[in-house]
Amino acid sequence: MLKVWDLHKKLYDVRWNGEEEENKTIEQLENEFVSLAATEGVALETINEMLGQLYIPPYRYDTLPEHLKHSNSAKKENVGRPSMGVTKKVSITLPEDIWSKIKSDIKDKDLKSMSAYFRELT
Repeated sequence: MLKVWDLHKKLYDVRWNGEEEENKTIEQLENEFVSLAATEGVALETINEMLGQLYIPPYRYDTLPEHLKHSNSAKKENVGRPSMGVTKKVSITLPEDIWSKIKSDIKDKDLKSMSAYFRELT
């Protein structure tokens, strides 16, 4: 079964990373996978389920079977820009002259956003 899982992992990487395996098309690799799985005695239902798992996108990491979580394509932890904090949607009612002053302060301080302005206040 380890050979089947290894080939399944390669197929996943081919689908999501475009990694090529010995100049074979994905269809050829899928046929090779089905043949190997059948030779290893894997049930047809399981083979079909595993072929379906190839379409689970890497960002749905939690739904991947354990052996695919270790593929090159699976989502890596701590990818992307780190969070600056907690997002809270707020609506503030202020007189127009105060909003004008805030907009002027943002421009004068060369701040990029309203969030940057509020971070500057602390």
